[in-house]
Amino acid sequence: MVQRQYKSILPIAALVIIIALVVATGCTSSSQVSHQPGAAPANTTTGGSPSTGISGSPPAAGTGSASGLPVITSFRPFTLLVAPVGGDHITITQILPPGADPHDYEPTPNDAVALKNGKIFFYDGPFLEPWAADLAASTNPDIQLVTFADAIPGPAYDTMKSQYADFPNMTQDPHLWLSPQLAEYYVPYVAQQLSKADPENATDYQNNAAAFETRLKKLDSDYKAGFSNCTTRTFLSSHAFLDYTAAAYNLTPVSIAGMSPDAEPSLQQMAAIVGEAKAHNARGVLAEPDEAEDLSKSVSTELNLPVYPFTTMEVLPSGTLTPDDTDYVAIMENNLQEMKKAMVCQ
Repeated sequence: MVQRQYKSILPIAALVIIIALVVATGCTSSSQVSHQPGAAPANTTTGGSPSTGISGSPPAAGTGSASGLPVITSFRPFTLLVAPVGGDHITITQILPPGADPHDYEPTPNDAVALKNGKIFFYDGPFLEPWAADLAASTNPDIQLVTFADAIPGPAYDTMKSQYADFPNMTQDPHLWLSPQLAEYYVPYVAQQLSKADPENATDYQNNAAAFETRLKKLDSDYKAGFSNCTTRTFLSSHAFLDYTAAAYNLTPVSIAGMSPDAEPSLQQMAAIVGEAKAHNARGVLAEPDEAEDLSKSVSTELNLPVYPFTTMEVLPSGTLTPDDTDYVAIMENNLQEMKKAMVCQ
């Protein structure tokens, strides 16, 4: 499997400029900066209902009431996982704008302003977002930092590591949110962190998380059942984003590129990938829609395999989104159907 090292640090000069601009403005903006395009703010529903209210449209506020707890999320998966727990008590500002890829994103002065005005910041971690903690600490030392990896207790991680031989290393693979089992750890942790920041509404956060967890447990059951009768348990992916999911459900992923979609394998590595896919009877390629034209399609042509779309939720689409587009569980259910096609599951 080919891996590319992510940018390890935000260039020092750029970071200094961003912070200086924030200080120069006096951080006078009291509203939440949102990169989500379109019209009016959406209302967030509670209890992990099918619609989280993330429409991709508000220009000045993400979700929830305008006077709610100011929550910052780095990019789309965390918006979709935090919103049902926070409900109407929070206002979410998402850092990454539509079309931006978290693998190579560099923050802007507006992002620094958003963090300055935030109370709590949910992000993946230092491997995917090396800029996040430093920028947040520099612009708002009091902001509460919450990463996905912190939600998984050490003993639970050790158990998964021993249970699944190919369980990834959390310091290297950032795609934690694509495993329903790991999301079940994250949601109550979100409730715990929101309660810490906003004790007055702690009961609602806990109740919302419990309702969302019920849906996640059903999602986990659907994945187990969906993979119970497949022609093959091996699939190809355009880049390495499904290692946690594969480990949890005893599947074998063969990634064409590394964990970054921009990492290109050599001809020798491509030959090895094709050989491994043939040896394990791979029947399909899973690819993010914008990757299907490149490496995944070339390999699928070589092996005469179909390409199936998979939504990692990393990139926020432009335009108005449907309720299913803004619901983590609905997105993951649709991904399950594509994975079943790729492995010819009954």
